[in-house]
Amino acid sequence: ELKEHLKKYESIYITIGFILWFLVLIVIAMALTKFKAPYRSYAIEIGNLQIAWYAVFIISGIVMGAILAFKEASKLAINTNHLSDAILIAVPLAIIGARLYYVIFDPDKNYQSFADVFNIRQGGLAIHGAIIITIIFIIIYTRLRKMNIWALMDIVAPGFLIGQVLGRWGNFFNREAHGGPIKENTYQTLKYIIPKFILENMYLTEDGITDYHHPTFLYEGLWNLAGLIIILIIRRKKLLKLGDIIGYYLIWYGLGRGLLIEPFRTDPLYIGSLRVNIVFSLVLFVGGGILFLILKKIFIKELPYYHDFVLENETKIKK
Repeated sequence: ELKEHLKKYESIYITIGFILWFLVLIVIAMALTKFKAPYRSYAIEIGNLQIAWYAVFIISGIVMGAILAFKEASKLAINTNHLSDAILIAVPLAIIGARLYYVIFDPDKNYQSFADVFNIRQGGLAIHGAIIITIIFIIIYTRLRKMNIWALMDIVAPGFLIGQVLGRWGNFFNREAHGGPIKENTYQTLKYIIPKFILENMYLTEDGITDYHHPTFLYEGLWNLAGLIIILIIRRKKLLKLGDIIGYYLIWYGLGRGLLIEPFRTDPLYIGSLRVNIVFSLVLFVGGGILFLILKKIFIKELPYYHDFVLENETKIKK
């Protein structure tokens, strides 16, 4: 009876576990400075070795995304051994892609050696590069392993969002990925909406001026969380066809990053005189996501609804 209960409400318990782990990390990180900002950027220090909170949150996001993917894999007839191999290869590739993207478009290039290019201890990772490399990898990997590319893409999208939500809290403890100073009248409103511990850690000195700064990491995190919730809900409805979720993810993330977040960041990457993350978010992600969905609808009409595909595989498993 207990087994049946746990299986029935498994998703709820997993979600509660994710939330509790996230809250525990936040409390521990704040406790290290006795709950007074600015908070420490590193979780553990042993001699010269420091493990940053950024790494802890990113790894937590990857683990949570992987757990969610494995729970969904059986519903989509995905071989979990192939999925394990994919994750083990994709994660380091994504880190390399995120670093190369940052280095290529970094306006303040100061890399003296090849080692400097891959020295991520000083920061410098860009999620756009991770997404691009991961999608390319999935295209190649699914062909080699003869896997359903649409199914794998669809379970990767929620994982991206979980990683992005958690990863932004690493930025928070690094006191980075923030916006410009908050105007006085705006601050008077935000202080009633945004928790005090967040605003206090965003009290920064930049260009010789000390002021409260917009926590754009939080804005982006909330946007991605909303996108994650929407995807998890609608994929259980007969609304999306197999392979649609990755397209909608690209559109959702691209719009939020390109229009709502990136214009207010104070640490932009550039391509010429243009902010590359705005260009790529709107052109490559939003435009690419829309084009992908249109072309898929025109040329691959036989794909089933995600909802029906899941039901079909669950029926086979029960038999």
